[in-house]
Amino acid sequence: MKNGSYEPTIVVVDDDEVIRYTLQRKLSRLGYNIISLGKAEDALYLLKNEDRKIDLIITDIKLRKMDGIDLLRYINAIDNPIPTLIITGQGNIEDAIRALRYGAYDFIRKPFDMNEVASTVRGILRRRQDQQLEDTLGEFIAGEVRDFILPVDAQVADSLSCVLTKYLTNVGICNKTTSENIAMAIREALSNALYHGNLEIPSDIREERGIKGFNEEIEKRIKDEKYRHRLVTIHYELKKEYVEYIIEDEGNGFDYESLSDPREPENFMKDSGRGLLIIRIHMDEVTWSNGGRCIRMRKYRTEGQLTH
Repeated sequence: MKNGSYEPTIVVVDDDEVIRYTLQRKLSRLGYNIISLGKAEDALYLLKNEDRKIDLIITDIKLRKMDGIDLLRYINAIDNPIPTLIITGQGNIEDAIRALRYGAYDFIRKPFDMNEVASTVRGILRRRQDQQLEDTLGEFIAGEVRDFILPVDAQVADSLSCVLTKYLTNVGICNKTTSENIAMAIREALSNALYHGNLEIPSDIREERGIKGFNEEIEKRIKDEKYRHRLVTIHYELKKEYVEYIIEDEGNGFDYESLSDPREPENFMKDSGRGLLIIRIHMDEVTWSNGGRCIRMRKYRTEGQLTH
């Protein structure tokens, strides 16, 4: 404990000692307790025998014996699944898709930007904390309709994804893992609307200049009179049969009919392809309108979920 505050515990699993050391050094400096392990079997033993609270697991998909996917499947089968961040190499798109479907909160690709890893970790732990503070009245929710008008604000957008998925499990749309996956898809759609839509930041800036350069460009354009007053509108509708999100920005739009297949390796490695992949994996219906400025995403109730 530092200054009376709680220090989250993160387990890093990778058979590459250099990667483990790099992650441990960076995340330790940010105030996290790090447990570094070289095998998924060691992580499994830890989960079965340790009493301490683990807040996040970061694991490579490709490990020598038991791989990261098998570890992920075990984690999401326990009563209180631990958020898991997957590390994947270039071209391992099928593994990344499997990981997301088995409940990974997100994935990072080698070679990774440590500032981006740190940002992802902070976001996951903050959302986890928000969930634990969730209002117990949620069990009485039968449905909900809400509208939001959002300025360019990353923290507000991140928190909104939690608000917009808060009652999905209570209503019976899906389980907790799927709810997290839907929240991830919402964050990607909001990011597209805020940064690529309203601020008109090209996707290749992030690829060329990294997360630091991308954030610097955001700050620059937020101060520009051309962009600073633009807003994103969000319409959210929750019913027992489905949940729907309509997100619209005030940018120039794009040619959504010519979108590349995000499952192709060359597109998967692009940040723009990654976001689209996540949205399409976790939503049942995805359509665009209004010149690409408006996206509609719908998720239908999973069969077998409990109803009130």
